[in-house]
Amino acid sequence: MELKKAITERRSVKNYDYEMYVDEEKVFSLVDLATYAPNHGMREPWRLVYISKKQIPEFAEKVAESAFVNDSEKQEKYINKVTKVGGMFVILSKRDPRQKENLENQMAVGAFVQNLMLLMHDEGMGSCWKTPEFIFRPTFRKIVGVNDDEEVNGFLYITEKDSSVKVMERKNKSLITEW
Repeated sequence: MELKKAITERRSVKNYDYEMYVDEEKVFSLVDLATYAPNHGMREPWRLVYISKKQIPEFAEKVAESAFVNDSEKQEKYINKVTKVGGMFVILSKRDPRQKENLENQMAVGAFVQNLMLLMHDEGMGSCWKTPEFIFRPTFRKIVGVNDDEEVNGFLYITEKDSSVKVMERKNKSLITEW
C-alpha cells in the first residue's frame, strides 16, 4: 500500500459489533516493525502488555470492577464492548525525571503507535487508540502491572478494518506560521 494512501485512509475503528480474531503471530511481527519509530538516543521507551482474545473477558471484568465501582450497568457495557475486539495492547512508556527526555519519550511512543496502526491498516486490520480516564488510577496500574517508572498511554484495540469509516476532512489548514 502506498504510504500517502495509508496515512489518509487509516481510521480508528470504534464499532465492535461482532466477534473477531487476529493472527497473533502477524500482530507481533508488526510490533517488531513498529519499533523502527524514531526515538531519541535509541531509548525505545515503549512497552506493551498484550491481552489475547482468550484473556480479554477476565481482564475486562477486573478492569470494569475497578473502573466503574458499584455501577454494574457500566461494568456490563464495558465488558460486552471490549470482549468483541480481536486483542488489545496496553501501551506503556518509560517516565524520565528529566523534562526534555520525558517529552522525547512521549513523542517516540506516539510515533511507535502510529507506525503500528499504519502497519495494521496495511495488513487489513483495524485499530483504535483509547485513553479512558480510568487508565490513570492506581487500581488499573496494579491490574496491568505498570512499573513505578512507567506512564500508561492507553489501549490499542485490534479490530477488523471497517470500510464504512470515512476519511474526515482536516480542519487545520493554517498549520504553518512564517517567522
